[in-house]
Amino acid sequence: MMAVSLPLLGHLSPRALALVAMLAILIVAVPIVAALTARRFARPAVAAASKIGRYLRTIAVLWLVTALAIYALRLYGQRPSDVGVRAPHAPIELLAGLVVAAALLLLSAGRSEIGPDYARRIRVVVPASTIELALFVGLAATAGMCEEFLYRGYALVKVAQLLGSLSAGVVISSVAFGLAHSYQGRMGMIGASVAGFLYALVFLATGSLLPCMIGHFAQDIGGALLLARRLPPVPQPTTSSL
Repeated sequence: MMAVSLPLLGHLSPRALALVAMLAILIVAVPIVAALTARRFARPAVAAASKIGRYLRTIAVLWLVTALAIYALRLYGQRPSDVGVRAPHAPIELLAGLVVAAALLLLSAGRSEIGPDYARRIRVVVPASTIELALFVGLAATAGMCEEFLYRGYALVKVAQLLGSLSAGVVISSVAFGLAHSYQGRMGMIGASVAGFLYALVFLATGSLLPCMIGHFAQDIGGALLLARRLPPVPQPTTSSL
């Protein structure tokens, strides 16, 4: 199990404030932006637009937020390795995240049908062409690395250190990760929270974010391919004849 030194803050020095501000971005600001994005996605014109620009913007934002988190760590005299970017205890543990991804994909494939609300929301991000799929691979790789570093690494460890509770770090980081996927609706948020919790367990068991990153990437690619095959056809607007 991963060891966590407690507590993080004896007093709020300027360097410590940077760490807390970064937590506020991940736990509060990102979910709010995701909720606003969900409202934009509800507009038919936005939903029907090409996803290429959307993918590129998401990749840029994720790397920007990751860079800010790394900078906050450096101000506090820490490195990414201090929040889990390091090798696991044993090489075989690199496969642990794939076990989680496989289990989640099997559960998804076993669902009898995809509800209309979830289909409408998820269609906005699922690739629908060869070009979109090629770029989605880059987006999935970025999400796997950045989101696991930000939520399973930075947020989990720093919340645990700040509150003096590893359980609080796991729960709060997992819920925040789910809220960051509010554009996928209630089912998407629940699924992301569950996935976040399972990857948090992998992180704690292996002491490394690398298995989580590998599993997250595989889950995103597998999930996109699965959904692309199972999504119902886009409803066509009805026309009335005079």
